[in-house]
Amino acid sequence: MSQKNMDKSSLLNLQAEYILNEIKAAEGNNIGGLYSLIIDDKVESILFRVLTKDQLLRIVTSIEKIDEKRKQSPFLQAIYLVDMTVFNLKCIIADVQTNRYKNGIGLFIPTYDNNTLNFFNSSRFLSNPKINQYLIDIKNCYIDLYPQESKVFLTDNFTPNSMPIYYNENCSEFVLTQIKLAAKSLVNLMIITGEYPLIRFYSPNNHLNHHPYTASRLSELIADEFQQQIDNYAREHLDFPPPSENKPRSILLIVDRTIDLYAPLLHEFTYQAMAMDIVPSLERKGVYEYNFETETGEINKTTALLENENDPTWISLRHYHIIESSEIMIKIFNDFVQNNQLLVDRSKVTTTSNISYVMAHLKGFDEERKLMVLHKTLVEECLDLNTKRKLAEFAADFEQTCASEGVTFEGERNKTLHNDLIVLLARDDLHINDKMRLVLIYGLYRGGLIEADFMKLVKFIGVNDRQIISLISRCFENLHKLGFPVIKKDVKDKKVVKKMFHTINNQGTYNTSRYGTAIKNLTQGLIKYNLDEEWFPYFRDKPLMEDLPPSAQNLNDSHSNNSNNSNQNGSLRNTRIKPVWAQSINASNSNSHSNNHYNHQPTKQRIFCYIAGGMTYSEIRSMYELSSSLNKDIYIGSESILKPRDFLIGLQSIDNAKSVMDLDLHLMKLKHKSSDPPNYLFEDGRPKPPQAPIPQPQPPQSQHFKTTTSSSSSSASPNPNSKVPSHYQKRSSSLSMNSSPEKKDKEKKTSRLKKLFK
Repeated sequence: MSQKNMDKSSLLNLQAEYILNEIKAAEGNNIGGLYSLIIDDKVESILFRVLTKDQLLRIVTSIEKIDEKRKQSPFLQAIYLVDMTVFNLKCIIADVQTNRYKNGIGLFIPTYDNNTLNFFNSSRFLSNPKINQYLIDIKNCYIDLYPQESKVFLTDNFTPNSMPIYYNENCSEFVLTQIKLAAKSLVNLMIITGEYPLIRFYSPNNHLNHHPYTASRLSELIADEFQQQIDNYAREHLDFPPPSENKPRSILLIVDRTIDLYAPLLHEFTYQAMAMDIVPSLERKGVYEYNFETETGEINKTTALLENENDPTWISLRHYHIIESSEIMIKIFNDFVQNNQLLVDRSKVTTTSNISYVMAHLKGFDEERKLMVLHKTLVEECLDLNTKRKLAEFAADFEQTCASEGVTFEGERNKTLHNDLIVLLARDDLHINDKMRLVLIYGLYRGGLIEADFMKLVKFIGVNDRQIISLISRCFENLHKLGFPVIKKDVKDKKVVKKMFHTINNQGTYNTSRYGTAIKNLTQGLIKYNLDEEWFPYFRDKPLMEDLPPSAQNLNDSHSNNSNNSNQNGSLRNTRIKPVWAQSINASNSNSHSNNHYNHQPTKQRIFCYIAGGMTYSEIRSMYELSSSLNKDIYIGSESILKPRDFLIGLQSIDNAKSVMDLDLHLMKLKHKSSDPPNYLFEDGRPKPPQAPIPQPQPPQSQHFKTTTSSSSSSASPNPNSKVPSHYQKRSSSLSMNSSPEKKDKEKKTSRLKKLFK
């Protein structure tokens, strides 16, 4: 954890600090008390991303999963750090029923689901005297945010690709749910950072003359939902935001994937992006598989997760060009050998190819040795794959020229790009995905092609399988759902003109890395307060002119009248002017319990960027670069990180032919997940008393118990073969349980629940 804790602006560190403070606050002044921390799957993924088990066991006695078998611990107090769902609430009911713990404290991740809130407030839970007596305290815990890196966050760790949710009309029932989840994660981000930002959003609506698309208001809808949620939080917590001195108000920029269609298609040659793009195990599974030589000379196959914020080599290398990464790895090894001369047989170190042998036969340094071998192996594999596929030699230069509107690295216009594309598509060393990306990039450059031209290009890709050809065609056809109809109906149709926000830099860079992402360019304009307000309007609040830095005041002099008019209409909530209900008050008079993690207010301005529909590794890298060059704390987030392969799969998944059942959506799984906890949670672990003999012939007791349990379970659960969708049955069952005659019958059969739910 040392690497993480060094950076006080790291999201992992901020999230960890918030969680620890919330658990300690729940324990209160009960020094020496014994607590068991009860978590669920969602919290587990967040918790062990930012904390170790050892850190948690310093403040709690044990850590248990809420849906797993747990022994009787009547001497422990339970702290339920869980998502507020009907399933989790019923698991708590089981703990009360079986007297599993002394009492409980609820730290619930808040929900906006009405069915869950109704259950929580009903006689089944909160209004039940036994539950009220058992839960001595209930608080909201705002940790619904997954920090991926120090400056990168995701809404959760269960959504590998959010493109179908936003851009496939068949998934329209999940759009508002996902928007609420996105806004919720942003609110949680603001709570742990103590920020109440100005909001700006991507608004292409006024400029969509010829190619309007369904998701054109996506950024605005997320901005609206976020504003409502953060305002509600501020009303309920009068000490938010915490007071700060001499720090500009933070800004949140909300855009969606349509802002930059080149970024997920171009080959990127920095270490992290390249490894995730072209190394097969990382591209498909997100896990690196490689061979590792032990001290005894044995070769073992091993795996590694690269997203390790405790690996200093990974942190220092991931955003360097692959050539520079290779050179740095050699230097790291040489320095290691120089500093440990007594442990290295220097006669074996004659060339860089001896690195593997030397590292394998080093005594000790297990962790350092593994990490060095890992990165050396991976860098070399990236270079080898690049050489075999000739990506930098041929493909990348073509891609960069297309993104540069046909202008080469030397500043000349390339008039033979079509012929160059045919040559590239005919190559055997390029993969099908590489060739699909080349065609899409060329289509973006040309402003669209007629369908006949695309069919010709597909033939040059060299695929004969009809199914694959169909998948390739879907990628081209579905690009119109992202605001760019790349296939024109007629040769006489005008080329598609879409506002591009990326930049091209020919100075001091590789010819394969001229492309600057749109989000980097937009964030620079955001920080300088010169971002176009027609394309990126403020959502409600706008800064006062005197609050802007001098450079921004000069740039905005010509727009002062508009600014004054806007300021009169908005609430102008900033560090100087804000409503009474949002002003900071003395903590002793506050009803909030969460301000103990605002121990050190930074002086740097914080900038937040959210890309709905997925972000790329090139966009992530650009935020780190800006943070360093502009001396700002800049964070970027989304629902998922899109590798180029993921983007192509996403284009296929937003086709109308793909129904919800064809897509592996986490939201769909949650919708159909049973709300009934496992039966073993209602067992108290004590031996059953012997039953009196029954004169009539009966099955064995164990079989009778199973039959009764099964019957009871089937009466409470929906029939999977019923014509009515199962999630409707579950909802009606949970809401009408008290008045149903079937429930009365079930209570007679299961007498242990009768007293609790009568």
